[in-house]
Amino acid sequence: MTIKKLFLTLAAAASAAVPAAAQTAAGGIPSELTWEDCAAIALRNNPALSAQRRTIEQAKYSYLAGLNSVYPQLGLSHSFSRSGGQGASPSDRWSAGISASETLFNLKTYSSIRSSKLGFEKAEEDYLNQSAALRQTLANAFLALIYAQENLKAQTRILEIREQNAKLIKLKYDSGMESRGNMMYSAALAEQAKADLAKAGRSVEMARRDLLAAMGTADYSPVTAKGTLEIPDMRLDTAGIRARLDGIPQVRSQEKSLETLKERMLSAKFDAAPTLTATQGVGWSAGHEFPGSRSWSFGFSLNLPIFSNGPTYYAENTRAASAALKAGEDTLRSLKLSLENNIVTSYYGFLNARDTAGSIAAVFGANEERYKESQIQYMAGQISYIDLENIEQSLVDSQLNQLNFKKNANSAKIAVENLLGVGLGQ
Repeated sequence: MTIKKLFLTLAAAASAAVPAAAQTAAGGIPSELTWEDCAAIALRNNPALSAQRRTIEQAKYSYLAGLNSVYPQLGLSHSFSRSGGQGASPSDRWSAGISASETLFNLKTYSSIRSSKLGFEKAEEDYLNQSAALRQTLANAFLALIYAQENLKAQTRILEIREQNAKLIKLKYDSGMESRGNMMYSAALAEQAKADLAKAGRSVEMARRDLLAAMGTADYSPVTAKGTLEIPDMRLDTAGIRARLDGIPQVRSQEKSLETLKERMLSAKFDAAPTLTATQGVGWSAGHEFPGSRSWSFGFSLNLPIFSNGPTYYAENTRAASAALKAGEDTLRSLKLSLENNIVTSYYGFLNARDTAGSIAAVFGANEERYKESQIQYMAGQISYIDLENIEQSLVDSQLNQLNFKKNANSAKIAVENLLGVGLGQ
């Protein structure tokens, strides 16, 4: 896909992703954001992505400007001079002319144009790489807000449980069936739950601001993320990762850098190549303006550099370009090796996080049922307060662990997608 087609695709996605009602909201930001909303707004507003688009434009215009070095050059001139001397009357001299020149053969100039084109192509790949990096940042920020919202709900539920238990223990203490220490401890746990709920509320605010910043929005808005924290799934053929590496923007960008180094190697060798230029011109000159006396010229200029930059410049410059090329080849090989390993390792890490999240979900369901049973058993005097508190703590821990492990699994999936070069709008 060319970068022009990519821009058109992303622009269409951006306009389609934001609902009409959302576009008329203050600042164009809906109060409830889907992932598609966030991606569309980031495509429009994120300054880092916008700067990368400007870099593509700059590289494009530099390339187009460089093409002019092989186009015919045309110049117009018009001059006047007055001269005289001892024993000579002053005289005027008017002249006008048209001159043209054209490069017929210059390998170094052609190489420079190819380097500019490669710079343009590399800027396109860097944009895709930047898009993938922004997607990871934005996706993690969106995930963090969903997690913070879910955590706020969980802390609200935990506070309800703690306060319910504190009232229950207080009733038993008042009836002489429970110790003062247990009554005080259950009340303290309820107060701690209130503090945890307040912290969860502040975490929502922080996550909200991080998401707005990732979208490139300066104004604060009390947005919420639409969605729930689910256990993600992902299928990846680890045996075929190596075959996919050449399609990843990070690798393609490095390949463009290597092609540029190859072109620089050729350019260094072209320092010893001859150049051929054609020139022609027509001129008029006389002692008055608008002279009628015409002259013309036409010629070729062949230049063969010998020691134009010094006796050892060619050899040393060629060696330097060769060393840079070998370093670029090693860098590309190193990138592919590390990227392949990181993708596979990250994918296995995702599978581990996903499986852990699934098992914790089952534990949470079991702990909910155990807690309901323990309340009945405690009121019937079949278990002690310590047993009730242990079961209650297990329920609280499994509820919070479930959220954390779901978040970890989603973060791991986002990390794998980033390594694969998945960008915004994909």
